[in-house]
Amino acid sequence: MRRLLPLLLLFGLLPACGWAATVTDATGRTVTLPDAPTRVLPAGPPAAALLAVIAPDLMIGFPNPVSLEARALLAPAANDLPGVPRVTGRTDVTEALAALHPDLVLDYGDVTPRYTALIEAAQQHLGVPAILLDGKLAATPAALRLTGRILHREARAEMLARLAEALLALPADATPRTVVYARGADGLNVAAPGTESTAVLERLGWRVLAPPGEGWFRATDLAHITALDPDMLIFSDPAMRAVLAKPGPWGALRAVRQGHAYVAPSLPFGWVEEPPSVNRLLGLAWLHGGDPSVVGGMLNALLYDRVLPADALASAVAGTPALH
Repeated sequence: MRRLLPLLLLFGLLPACGWAATVTDATGRTVTLPDAPTRVLPAGPPAAALLAVIAPDLMIGFPNPVSLEARALLAPAANDLPGVPRVTGRTDVTEALAALHPDLVLDYGDVTPRYTALIEAAQQHLGVPAILLDGKLAATPAALRLTGRILHREARAEMLARLAEALLALPADATPRTVVYARGADGLNVAAPGTESTAVLERLGWRVLAPPGEGWFRATDLAHITALDPDMLIFSDPAMRAVLAKPGPWGALRAVRQGHAYVAPSLPFGWVEEPPSVNRLLGLAWLHGGDPSVVGGMLNALLYDRVLPADALASAVAGTPALH
């Protein structure tokens, strides 16, 4: 009988569902997968952004607020998903998470001892498989392919992985620039170099500047940014458009005077990061000099399976020029 099993499976005479598959995640853990996951719980925002492009119909909900404006740019299956608690870093929400009846937990991001311990704890507390995928920008194609394999969406994942490979293969800028990238409505929460929040910028060959400090983001003031004197300023918060448009102290910076201060599009997710996930592919295309309307229209259709009408596209990239 043992010799007959492969032939029976090959010809469809026995169901394959009884045979559990395994996967080795980025931590090196071997995890037994459910045969056909239908309720996948993203552990955090990067995992939710990944699931939104591969299998929004299998995702239980968003662990971060997603506006109605952003949802309108996503696949219809993602439009009405509820909010859910974040998995990693929390010990007080196990009961609420268990009530969601996940059959798989997916995390995507830093592979560190801390996050390894957190994903192991999630698996133990919830009693379902929990997987951590490598969130590095360069590993995006591999993460897409592995997610496709886990969720039985191989064809879609392969198409997106090839798109990611093409964008990652674009050459670095022939004229390296210095750049400050900042979050916040006041533009004063500056990203540190060498992090996944600045990976898109560094992929272009640019040198990311930041004030001294610890952590991925450092609170600072305008005097420190002025002293850094970057060739370019890139902001993530739409509120900075109004700040830059009116007379004020920002106007004294060389990058602002020369027209090299930009606010990155933020819909449906940030194009540079926020979260640092597959949404960064849009930023990679835009920062290489792509027209934001072309980038937004084409990549939204490919990544999020939603062709945008002209008014929605115009709104999503309003005020965003092609870089020069």
